[in-house]
Amino acid sequence: MVHELFGWLTLLFFILSCSYGLFKRFKNLSFKINLPAKKLLDYHCIFGIIAIIIGFIHAGNNLSHIEFSTGYISLLLMILVTLIGILMKYFRKTYMKHKIFWLYTHIILAIMLAGTLLFHILTYFLLQ
Repeated sequence: MVHELFGWLTLLFFILSCSYGLFKRFKNLSFKINLPAKKLLDYHCIFGIIAIIIGFIHAGNNLSHIEFSTGYISLLLMILVTLIGILMKYFRKTYMKHKIFWLYTHIILAIMLAGTLLFHILTYFLLQ
């Protein structure tokens, strides 16, 4: 039961992290929230890091024998998405030549992560 709770918490923080994209795309939402974009970006990164930490707790004892599954693929994608996002945030000056590449890589990996998380949840419920 606790194992499932950590899984749902990971999903919650992933969704909170993805909400930054919605606030950024829909300007009328960010005006209602009254937070500057820089602050929303900070929360975006923090929620991503929290999702990874809870994801590791969710994986628990299974980390000692890693096998090919949707859960591990999701965790790996979550690490990659967060790492690329943090690198983009703190190393803006050095990646400016390739900014669009890294931005689209970040977005595509996040979409892949959402798909693997959905598939992970569906297989969990279908195989139970």
